[in-house]
Amino acid sequence: MTPASIQNEADLKRWHMSILLFFSVFAISSMSIMVRLPEVREMLGVSVSTLGVLLFMGAVGSITSLSLVGRFIARFGTKPSIIGGMIGFFISGFVLMISAYLHSPELFAVAAFFYGFCAGAADVGINVDGAEIEQRLGRSALPRMHAGYSIGAFLGAGAGTLAIALSVDLFWQVLILATLSLIVPVIFSRLLPAKNGIDPHHHKDAPADSRPGKVFISAGIIALCIGIFGITIAEGAANDWLAIGLVDDYKVSNQLAGLAFAVFNLSMTVVRFFGGNLVDRFGRSRVLQVLAGFGIIGLLLIILSHNIVFAIVGAALWGAGVALGFPLFISAAAEAPGGARTVAFVTTSGYFAFLVGPPLLGFVAESWNSMLNMYWLLAIGLIASFFAARATKGNAHSSQPQIH
Repeated sequence: MTPASIQNEADLKRWHMSILLFFSVFAISSMSIMVRLPEVREMLGVSVSTLGVLLFMGAVGSITSLSLVGRFIARFGTKPSIIGGMIGFFISGFVLMISAYLHSPELFAVAAFFYGFCAGAADVGINVDGAEIEQRLGRSALPRMHAGYSIGAFLGAGAGTLAIALSVDLFWQVLILATLSLIVPVIFSRLLPAKNGIDPHHHKDAPADSRPGKVFISAGIIALCIGIFGITIAEGAANDWLAIGLVDDYKVSNQLAGLAFAVFNLSMTVVRFFGGNLVDRFGRSRVLQVLAGFGIIGLLLIILSHNIVFAIVGAALWGAGVALGFPLFISAAAEAPGGARTVAFVTTSGYFAFLVGPPLLGFVAESWNSMLNMYWLLAIGLIASFFAARATKGNAHSSQPQIH
């Protein structure tokens, strides 16, 4: 099946549902492992700081992948990137678990690199497909796909937590989930178009500036990179530092801090699920700016109120503020010249912010002796995203034949 063969609503719906499923399964597998990291750390026999270095290899793998995958998709399409990336993702996840049983930090580091590398390849592929589906539908679809990721993350964390409660050995948890996850790309690969994302100018006689690997850098593309960086670093920082900041600076219990983090994630998921309708009605730029404003207000409530009730409200606004940043900036990148190459380029900025930014912010917070003071940097990032959102204007949904 090729993109040109997607000519009826049934084919498009099957493609749409398969990509949504890939988003969800992607998150289920990764989050089910993350909740058992304390156990993995004990099995490896390493300190928290050493585990952080080992996990950072995953970030290195992801960023390395993103520097290459745009060129790969331009030549071969999204399908091999998605299927190969997801299969490699689950195999390397299994090797991560084996390295823990072998008490081998070295093997864990290598597996983490390939885990991140394969995740990056699959991630760009499903986002490029999601953007193409948006154009064919004539309406927003990526926000709800990313809501599928959030729901999958919740289910994965729940599965891992349940496995711990039932004393299920890590080996069997990973084996069962990896097996189930591998079934999905095998069964649903036939629903993916074979040539989506291929650059028609990839042949050797094409002009040099149109060959794969070239990204058309413009003020608009730079703005997209700034916008996704500001919003994504705020999302990543919440994952790492929201609960700790409330415990350290508000002096509240772990339970209340955990509640604030749960509210953050619930708010983000709800906005992602329903946000597509808002985008279709008001446009990407306006929705991003309004939500960035919510995020700024939420951060200010947490920084200035010193009241846990207001802080929880602030966490909800913070979650809403960052919910649509990644999918909408990626959607805009997919409409720019360069297609998959531009998506990979902009995604790299988002990945760097999400994976590398929070650890660096931790050092800043420590040097400033306050997590709340560090949150000012997140507010500045959202202000930058507010202005960068103007670069997402435009509606390329009409550039493809729409199927209703």
